[in-house]
Amino acid sequence: NGADAVYLGGEMFGARAYAGNFNKEELLEAIDYVHLYGKKLFLTVNTLMKEEELPLLPGFLKPFYEQGLDAVIVQDLGAVSVIRKHFPKLEIHASTQMTITGVHGARIAKKMGAKRVVPARELSLEEIQEIKDDTGLDMECFVHGALCYCYSGQCFMSSMLGGRSGNRGRCAGTCRLPFYLDGTKNTKNAYPLSLKDLCTIEHLPEILDHGVDSLKIEGRMKGSRYVGEVTRIYRKYVDLYLSEKPYKVESEDLKILMEVFNRGGFTGGYYKEYHGKDMMSMKRPDHQGLYVGKISKLMKGKISFTAQEDIHKGDALQIRINSEEKVELTSPSEFKAGSKVVLNGQKMKKLHEGMEIKRTLNHPMIERIDEGLKQKKKENLKGKIIIQKDQCAKLILKDGEDHVEVIGPVIEEAQKNGAMPADIEKLLKKTGQTHYTFEELEVDLGENLFVPGSVLKKLRKEAFAQMDQTKILKYRRTYEDPVKENDVASSQEQEDSKIQIAVSMENLEYLDIVTEDREVMKIYLSWMELKQQEDPQSILNKIKTAGKQCYLMLPQIARKRQMEELKAKKDLIFTNEIDGLLVRNLEEFSWLIEEGYQKEMIADYMFYGYNKEAVKEYQRLSGIQIRMTYPSELNKKEMEQLDLLNADLFLYGYQPLMVSAQCVKNNLRGCDKTPSWLTLKDRYNANFFVHTSCCDCINEIYNGKPLWVGNEAGILNDLHPSVIRFHITRENEVQVKEILNAAKSIQKGERASLATEYTTGHLKREVL
Repeated sequence: NGADAVYLGGEMFGARAYAGNFNKEELLEAIDYVHLYGKKLFLTVNTLMKEEELPLLPGFLKPFYEQGLDAVIVQDLGAVSVIRKHFPKLEIHASTQMTITGVHGARIAKKMGAKRVVPARELSLEEIQEIKDDTGLDMECFVHGALCYCYSGQCFMSSMLGGRSGNRGRCAGTCRLPFYLDGTKNTKNAYPLSLKDLCTIEHLPEILDHGVDSLKIEGRMKGSRYVGEVTRIYRKYVDLYLSEKPYKVESEDLKILMEVFNRGGFTGGYYKEYHGKDMMSMKRPDHQGLYVGKISKLMKGKISFTAQEDIHKGDALQIRINSEEKVELTSPSEFKAGSKVVLNGQKMKKLHEGMEIKRTLNHPMIERIDEGLKQKKKENLKGKIIIQKDQCAKLILKDGEDHVEVIGPVIEEAQKNGAMPADIEKLLKKTGQTHYTFEELEVDLGENLFVPGSVLKKLRKEAFAQMDQTKILKYRRTYEDPVKENDVASSQEQEDSKIQIAVSMENLEYLDIVTEDREVMKIYLSWMELKQQEDPQSILNKIKTAGKQCYLMLPQIARKRQMEELKAKKDLIFTNEIDGLLVRNLEEFSWLIEEGYQKEMIADYMFYGYNKEAVKEYQRLSGIQIRMTYPSELNKKEMEQLDLLNADLFLYGYQPLMVSAQCVKNNLRGCDKTPSWLTLKDRYNANFFVHTSCCDCINEIYNGKPLWVGNEAGILNDLHPSVIRFHITRENEVQVKEILNAAKSIQKGERASLATEYTTGHLKREVL
């Protein structure tokens, strides 16, 4: 249907673990299959890899690399390092899971060896153009399909709620579930985290004019009908754009896209708007079909309406009573648009005039698509057949740079009538079920020659087989074991024999209580909070006067707006009163390296180091000592395998499960530009706290229970962190004091309990 390349997943490391992925033999066959048509195959290895998994990566990739795999798409920096070392000729694509949001993140991806970047879906056209202009990297952007509520690579909701991590390819689709604002049972907008699917078919010229090289269609959890039809339509309009003819999308094509799948219409995504209610599908998250009319009359057991579209025999129609209940009907006949339709109804007492009727299955469209799926794609060849007396017959084929020559038997003079050029051309062009057809065929035929049809068929068969091999074998590679390097021992050292207490604070309400506590040695301040203070220097001075070390927690998402602000206030960030920075994304990390930052950098838990190789990559890229934070999605045994000697251990705190450009408050109540906390409840009545961070126009959705692992016996001896961290967000004064007392007990090697209900996260359970 016109795709230039296909991303697919194998049996390991792919970000769609529940898709019908390819086994080894199928994947090897698929690599050859796409190469027969001059297309490319990209393998998804875009998950975070645990220490025990990463050594399996070279063995997993080796057969595909040798077969001719074109590229891999990657999230984990440790995986990037391993691939670069073992497969230096293999193209690397930086996954959208890397959360690359600007030029600095893209620069460091390029430094790591990436040839292509798939940036965050939330970026504007201007931000994408800037990355392209700055780095020259291939830019690949999503143009159609499902959108996540959270920035990709930053979602913990599925992981923390059900043990299925989006970072590990096992997202449970939690944002497609119902949630309600506390105190209301708002069934009208019961799905406040569900976005409409992306459709940019009408905006393709603008997207392509802003530095985008590759258009990505999301389809790995969809069926072949969806994938094929969406691809066909986008191919049609890319070709129209390239033809320089007037660009206009036909209404019928828009209807087809609606009918194959939509969630209450489409959104053009974030390319031209920052966020908004019109991007959401809050009534329900599933396929909603195409509007074909509304009930005009209810009769005994029957409904009638005026058809707004042609309705066909076998079409599936649907009337939604509410988000959970529906009436499904099948059209028994053909009805033209504008005509009156009468159908046998169901659940008549729950129906009323004016209810919308949607078509969820267009029967002839499905038949057409299914028939198209049976068709084999044909490659156009240029051919020349040379047949001369007393010489071997020769068939020459060309397809671009691919060229083959096949020699047949010696041709003799005919006893009676010799072969005619038209007959030879007609026979050779009967390519049947093969995947080739002749675009051109030149017949160089001598006079009065006997040319058996069997000879021509055999020549054609052998030539096609050789062309197959020519196309496939040119991609083959030989794997060479990398030169073994002496594994340089980590330069990490235990800072002190006594574990230090760090308190990180999202607000400054209880700063005095924290600074007055003698045992708290490190205080982490939120940059978003500090930058809004009238006199931030006085706050830093207070902390230093109390004899504490002061660190800044940089934004979890740093786009152009945030980076411009950081650069404008660089003097504050680099001031002597700040001892180090908590880094949370590649954008900040890369910028600090470029600026020659030499103080301490702490990689927060969402700046992932799941394996030793990832930790080494951070050290290599920065050239300075990076203090890691133990990843919150690893259990205790997996944390131990990292052998970190100088690390933060997050012991307490409400953790953001999602960070989003969307805003729950704006979408449900309207924007009042006032930072606030809201409470969402799920279908089990569990709480989730939503923080509207208006100064950065960011929404954070926190777990309703804080993480607490302070009562786990032996955790400090087993993990030997240099710093234990306690995170303050929405606690009251009593709770803050209780947390500080618990911190001191843990520091002494004692167990401590909290009065509040909590979760131990993944400490004792393995994340899938």
